[in-house]
Amino acid sequence: MRELLESVLKKITPGEKERLEVEGIAREAEVRIGEFLPKGVSTMLTGSVKKGTFLAGEGDVDLFALFPHPYSKELMFEEVKGAVESAYPKAKMEIAYAEHPYVKFYLKGKKIDVVPAYLMAEGERIKSAVDRSQLHTKYVLEEMSEKQKGEVRLLKKFLKANGLYGAEIKTLGFSGYLCELLVIAHKDFEGVLRTASKWRGKVVLDLEGYYANDKEILKRFPEQFIVVDPVDSERNVAAPVSAENFARFIEVCMRFLEEPSMEFFFPKKISASNMEKWMRGRNFYGIEFPNEKIVDDVLWGQIRRVGSAFGAFLLENGFELLGSHSYSDGRKTVLLFELGKEELPPEKEMRGPLLEMNEGCMKFRAKHKGAKFMEKEGRLFAIEKRKWRDFFGAFKEYAKKGFVPSHLGGLRRGKVLSGKGLIRYKEGLEEYIRYR
Repeated sequence: MRELLESVLKKITPGEKERLEVEGIAREAEVRIGEFLPKGVSTMLTGSVKKGTFLAGEGDVDLFALFPHPYSKELMFEEVKGAVESAYPKAKMEIAYAEHPYVKFYLKGKKIDVVPAYLMAEGERIKSAVDRSQLHTKYVLEEMSEKQKGEVRLLKKFLKANGLYGAEIKTLGFSGYLCELLVIAHKDFEGVLRTASKWRGKVVLDLEGYYANDKEILKRFPEQFIVVDPVDSERNVAAPVSAENFARFIEVCMRFLEEPSMEFFFPKKISASNMEKWMRGRNFYGIEFPNEKIVDDVLWGQIRRVGSAFGAFLLENGFELLGSHSYSDGRKTVLLFELGKEELPPEKEMRGPLLEMNEGCMKFRAKHKGAKFMEKEGRLFAIEKRKWRDFFGAFKEYAKKGFVPSHLGGLRRGKVLSGKGLIRYKEGLEEYIRYR
């Protein structure tokens, strides 16, 4: 296994030239933007570039502008925006949002995030969630050895290849900081996987020993996977990891340990012809619709909600839902669903009240006028003809009255795709095949 991991490391570790180039871009941005910030405001590089854990070909820069506490969040943002505009007047700047707005732009091909935050001292109460990042960087640099940086890279690449990397709403997976803490706690990549493969039930990790025992931690945090933040005892670093992704991580760890291979780091692409073969004989459908250009977290929050609502609608109406997945390229979204059967039976059976509930039975008969009625299990049942029996009919019905979030209004005019029509969303289909 170690030979395999060393081989992967060679591929994912930035070379000296790339490392110096990325670090040079980061330092340039820090110095130039710092020149236009008010007196008393300091800058600090954070994230994977500063920690030395970024993957080859990546290396986006996180630059924090650290303000004294008297500044309001609104004024901090205006100062950062003004400093970036003055330092790089020709750069195309975007406003992005975490807990509060920050500035994003590109410099020599690298994305630079410039984030306003309050200058923090250890043990000081944070005023906004982003304030912790400076403390996270200090902690990791103090606790992580040089060799462990490579182990973090292995874990990041492993998670990325299996659709589990990223704490944002789109993924609900593992953040870079969580990867670093797991490696610090379990020594190396293999140690993390061997430990994770044995996880069952609730999992607790408290590196700094803030709590007397696991019982105390379980009282404080409701999640199944709990990693107490070493710089903030009130925060669970693993909170964004969904129950589904937590279970899938354990399963992927077990599979890798049984049979280690490059495929777990560099999965092979599925060709269009193989995709068509895979889809043959399956009842696979997609709903394609345009969406507004909005912040990713808002967009994906709404995509998840409507995907879940339509999935529940299918189940309520008698469909067997084998799986679902969502994919978006930013302009268009497709909700993917796999059904057990193409068509529902011509009639549907509706469960009514207990036979001894005379008034209830009368109301039930009146509500389902024209239906056939039968008695079984001590209850009254109504048998009615279905108005629609397939996915197309289900979507048509849902589009009229079903729940649709504010930024996804285009769903009501959405288009149902099936068979070869879905191949244009090959990347989304690949995710469905690999990540479920």
